[in-house]
Amino acid sequence: MHFRIAPDAVSVPTLNADAAQKIGLKPSMIGYVFGVGPVKIAFRTDDVKYRAGSASFNRRTAFSDREVVDGADGIAGPETFPFRRTIFTLRNPQADDKAITFPLDKDMGRSQTGVKIEIDGRPVYAAFSFDRAESLVTATGGQWIADANGGRFNGDTLETPILYGVRRPIRPLRLERPLMLGELEIRNLAVRVSDAGNAQRIADGTAPEQDPNEIVVTGDSKRKIPNQRLYIGMETIGHCASITYDFEVGTVMLMCPEQPPAAILN
Repeated sequence: MHFRIAPDAVSVPTLNADAAQKIGLKPSMIGYVFGVGPVKIAFRTDDVKYRAGSASFNRRTAFSDREVVDGADGIAGPETFPFRRTIFTLRNPQADDKAITFPLDKDMGRSQTGVKIEIDGRPVYAAFSFDRAESLVTATGGQWIADANGGRFNGDTLETPILYGVRRPIRPLRLERPLMLGELEIRNLAVRVSDAGNAQRIADGTAPEQDPNEIVVTGDSKRKIPNQRLYIGMETIGHCASITYDFEVGTVMLMCPEQPPAAILN
């Protein structure tokens, strides 16, 4: 079996339907449902023995009735298998690369391996993605970012793949002030407009002239807010050489030169 390891994949090893059938996986009593927006995917699991070099280990492995990844038999995240580090190499190192290090966040458990961004004291859980140019944030997180950074929708709604082949509507979000992850500017941001909340309060188009004496008051709902996810795409990290997940020390380290001007990436 050939796995694709992806930084934005869940930590449960997950096989395509045909691969699971080929090796004879049998559904156990343990299963789960994974939501991509309103789309719910029911996964069954089986206990599978893996071998890597001289080491062997067991992992509960998920499968469903759908193909979840192209070009491989299954997909797994950086923390799926019991190694001290997972290193993604994007290109050969250069002399001007330098380390940008973040604490590895554990709040999302096995559903996402990544880092946390605070938006006015509220957490948005971020994972890096090699499959997309843009960065995608769920709806309420997009609202928070728009409020904090002067954001307005700038473009039409379109559908894009999110995870497991599920396509969801997104809209580009233009910011007056950049959204930063450490020293990285998160670029080409779009909002998953109806996933994990709603983005109805985000304004459209060009910002109007505002009376300097005007006070704008907005309110938040008291209902429980689902966890907000952000997938950080290649227009933000495409200049980097590598990303290292170190599970012993609990860090994510990017090796990157100075981020080029946005116009060069567009």
